[in-house]
Amino acid sequence: MKKKEETKYIYGNLGLFNGLDNMGVIDAIDIIQSETPISNNTITAKTNLLTRDKISNTLLDEDIINKGEQLLRMEKQGSKDTVTTRLVVTLDPDEITKVSEHISINYRFSYFDKCVFDSICSLLEVGNNAISLAMIARNMMGKKSQYHPSENMLNEINETINKLEKIKVRIDLSEEISHFSQLKNKFTSSKAILQSRFLEFRRLDTILNGTETSVITFTAEPILLQYAKLRSQISSINSELLDTPTQKNKTLLTVQTFLIQKINMLKLNPFLPQCIMYESIYGLFDEEYANKNTKFLYMKIRESIINILDYWVEKGFIHSYNIESKGRIRFYKINIFFLDNTLIPENFIENNTP
Repeated sequence: MKKKEETKYIYGNLGLFNGLDNMGVIDAIDIIQSETPISNNTITAKTNLLTRDKISNTLLDEDIINKGEQLLRMEKQGSKDTVTTRLVVTLDPDEITKVSEHISINYRFSYFDKCVFDSICSLLEVGNNAISLAMIARNMMGKKSQYHPSENMLNEINETINKLEKIKVRIDLSEEISHFSQLKNKFTSSKAILQSRFLEFRRLDTILNGTETSVITFTAEPILLQYAKLRSQISSINSELLDTPTQKNKTLLTVQTFLIQKINMLKLNPFLPQCIMYESIYGLFDEEYANKNTKFLYMKIRESIINILDYWVEKGFIHSYNIESKGRIRFYKINIFFLDNTLIPENFIENNTP
């Protein structure tokens, strides 16, 4: 069992944020027993981190990569001041093909990308300085060290990591520093621009326990995790909630990550309509399944959603849910209920808040 101080020390080797406790990092991260060592002891976590800042949400919900500078309004609702954060996110396709000609370039930050990213952040946060693809896969699924992910899943994760390593992010948060007290104490200057690749690491291709694998050593804290910490906008969920009784492939992990993101958003903002539209779930696959028969895909997604939500009711993540139809549309939306919420009409409009 490693102590909290040891976790700080390992992160200190990255040269970033030695005083993690002062950054508003979730205290719920617990360390459990080690797996097979990868240079150092491998540490798994009981909780999984979720960045929930406006930049992360914008990347998920809008097509902004290679679309020039984005102006994100960060002021609190009702504020007289306008606080703008300037964001530029770029992906050079030539950089991707240098790594692998087999990677299909998707210029969106997908929910599967977010699943991989959150898993990496969670593994880093508990003190790992070397991470294998299998570790990432197990963390994404809430599995124990005995679980062996499929080769296809490892390849999907590897492609996402290669893609994220080639994405460049530039965040000008200078206006945030002058307006938000939580940031004023962390900077001595009124100007602050964060910029790096989405992920920065060194890779070692090796044989681990008789299996060829890649071991990744991260050389810097991921920029979106760094920003989310600055804004104290990180949530966490118990890792067992990821171990849902459904098939673990890219499609269903995409759906599961989408549901987790949306349910957490509903918990944080009870003034939002407490529902998830099936149309928004199907829309995650519009580009991938363009001009294809999606009937079987949607049926499989609906079956998996029921299995996932039933499991989350059992574990107490949500209190209950129901599926609402509309006219001839049998699967129109999912109403989500927590212990203390009531159903809010879907035409209720709530302004976004940072």
